[in-house]
Amino acid sequence: MKEKSVFCDPDLGKSQIINRYMDLPKFLDLLRTQELHLESADRFEDMLEGTLPESIRQSILELVEKKELKSKPVEDLEYENKIRTNISCWTLGPDDNMALWKIYGGSTQSVAISTTINHMILSAFNWCGEGKINIKKIHYINHAGNLPDGVYALDEHTFGLKHVAYSFEREVRLIITRPFGSPRKIMRLPIDINNFLTKIIVSPESGDWFFYLVVDLAKKYKISAPVEYSELKFLIDKAKK
Repeated sequence: MKEKSVFCDPDLGKSQIINRYMDLPKFLDLLRTQELHLESADRFEDMLEGTLPESIRQSILELVEKKELKSKPVEDLEYENKIRTNISCWTLGPDDNMALWKIYGGSTQSVAISTTINHMILSAFNWCGEGKINIKKIHYINHAGNLPDGVYALDEHTFGLKHVAYSFEREVRLIITRPFGSPRKIMRLPIDINNFLTKIIVSPESGDWFFYLVVDLAKKYKISAPVEYSELKFLIDKAKK
């Protein structure tokens, strides 16, 4: 599907919900600036991020050795592709993911912001001057194993792949790709926050004091999206009794 200059995977429905888990400082930054932060792809902790599968790498090396292809080292090409790429990571579906609360929330005092694919597309119309925009549903592969049919090239498609070890994330990505040779960039993109957020979800392990703190922050910044507890909250509280 093509939305002007915004590209979205055809298996993502516009009404599908996506969530982003975050700690309190990141949430405050979002409310204060009303900007979405897209991290440079070379800053991710996953060392396989943006790397080609081993069989593709080996094919390139063999072509270079046979002098059938003139190329920089694969690692250099991968790095150049990373620093021209900025990414915002989201989780597909409305269901809680306890692992993501722990990893990206970082504590019991954390939130998840919720939106839809359509809201993301509509917001992305305003960012077209930043580069090529893709909204991708991640495909999980074994980098060292047999590969499913697909595109394996050093471009935006590289960042639509992750190792199967991360499949629990059910990730959807907003990817902005600039021309090769572009330097690393800090990317903060403006959003109309009340036309972007559909819900603010409070961690299931947080106390009531934190819930009402988030409610007060939403009021202070005139956020129209409702603030709700995670659906796990009731079950966790019941188990404590």
